[in-house]
Amino acid sequence: MKTWLAAAAATLVALAPFDVHGQSGAERGGTVVIAGASDLRAMNSLVAAETYTVEFINHVLFMPLIRYTPDLKFEPVLARSWRMLGDTAVVFDLRRDVFWHDGRKTTAYDVAFTFDRARDSLTAFPNADYVRNYRRATVIDSFTVRVSFAPHRDALMVWPELAIMPRHLLEHVPPAELSQAPFNKQPVGNGPFRFVSQRANDRWVFEANPRHPAALGGQPRVERLIWRVIPDNTAQQSELLTGGADIILAARAEQFAQLAARPGITGVLKPSRRFYFIAWNGKRATLSQPATRRALMHALNRDQMIKALRGGYATIATGPIAPYHWAHDKSLAPLRYDPQTAIRLLESNGWRDRNRDGVRENAAGEPLQIELKIPANNGFNRDLAEMIRSDLSKVGVRVTTRPIDFAALVDDISTPERRFDAAILAFDTDFNINLRDAFHSKELEGPFQSSSYRNPRVDALLDAVAKATDRERARQLYADVQRILRDEQPWGFLFYPPELIVKSDRVQGAQFDIRGVLAGVEKWYTGPRRGSTARD
Repeated sequence: MKTWLAAAAATLVALAPFDVHGQSGAERGGTVVIAGASDLRAMNSLVAAETYTVEFINHVLFMPLIRYTPDLKFEPVLARSWRMLGDTAVVFDLRRDVFWHDGRKTTAYDVAFTFDRARDSLTAFPNADYVRNYRRATVIDSFTVRVSFAPHRDALMVWPELAIMPRHLLEHVPPAELSQAPFNKQPVGNGPFRFVSQRANDRWVFEANPRHPAALGGQPRVERLIWRVIPDNTAQQSELLTGGADIILAARAEQFAQLAARPGITGVLKPSRRFYFIAWNGKRATLSQPATRRALMHALNRDQMIKALRGGYATIATGPIAPYHWAHDKSLAPLRYDPQTAIRLLESNGWRDRNRDGVRENAAGEPLQIELKIPANNGFNRDLAEMIRSDLSKVGVRVTTRPIDFAALVDDISTPERRFDAAILAFDTDFNINLRDAFHSKELEGPFQSSSYRNPRVDALLDAVAKATDRERARQLYADVQRILRDEQPWGFLFYPPELIVKSDRVQGAQFDIRGVLAGVEKWYTGPRRGSTARD
């Protein structure tokens, strides 16, 4: 797993890989403003667990050793080259011309430091499972590092997802305190853009790094990149039309079509690694039984949700592995919309409307009621919650919705106390699928095991996946996991959406492919801005 996320007449395009020769006439300079629904969080790869924060870490501010090409092959970034030592180690040869933005060179000692902190349990690295099979990072010299590991499939897949952090600025921070380090809000990177400033719940500002290596494209053509926090969809649209923003992420379906039909604006239907879901808190007695959670999902008309709220741009989800991935089980059918089955399951599990008030109660007379938390100031989440509330009320479940700041919501579901009943969220998965953090019983206190889910069979399957040395064996194991999770619904899997992105045509060179919105951001360039401009 990876990161939390807050959710036809149009001109739709799937942007092709960018041709560097296409920008030969473009000048350097200009500002690109991206409108996002929530604030970026800790700018530190060792603790970050929010989708767009991770994108800024990996593509804007820092560098991983290697990264994915548009066709999902590996290419060097901070590493100049690498060589495999059989199936037990890899040696990375680092570039000599990469500097931290404070002037210090990036070296193998930074790589070893990042690796060691990621493996330290006190760090609480959100994707600790990625380094579980790795043993040791050994510095050979200042620009050569050897990493040993137990034999396992796809041994390089962790490295595009782990940007290297500066040892000289973080080595004195105790691992348990990394999540609260001042560095996270005033980061010093080594990537194509450097940090300028940030104002909480308002904006982050980055500027082009003039020392970005020529072999990696040199100084970006865009001079300044700004992330503006604009939770309301209507306000995002207004900013785009008046020149206060250039790109809207996660546009509403109706907004997407209307804006994309305007001259000078393009709607981009971007492939996604995302799924929407309802996090059920398994610590709550009302939600602890698989039969109850399955009943709740049978009661939801997800097809109608997709039509009404996504303009048809989504498919019903079967589980936590999205269709883009090789491990997705295409043969697995989703739970069907069937209110009668929902009623039968609830009654067989002891939930009956005993006092005829329209809400089911258990034998102790306690009503089947759920508080559904949603990210605040977001029309899509509000409408989705209303459809969920309406569908569940028809089978005797009382749902109340509670809008809450997204950062507070993530804290509520991530804390071991699990301060919630249910919550609407989206999750972006990595190419290196990790279901252990979310569904293995040994991770019950971890930030992603929000459901407090226990199933010995799932534990055994996930343990076997970690040891699988080939994809076909892993595929079979993942298929069994997906079937169990489909049937038990520790999370209520809703749908797999493409990303609906709207951008001003003044922004050129953007790829917007399966790797992420910001992949290749150093190649973007701009034309004249219309209307007003966002200022730092």
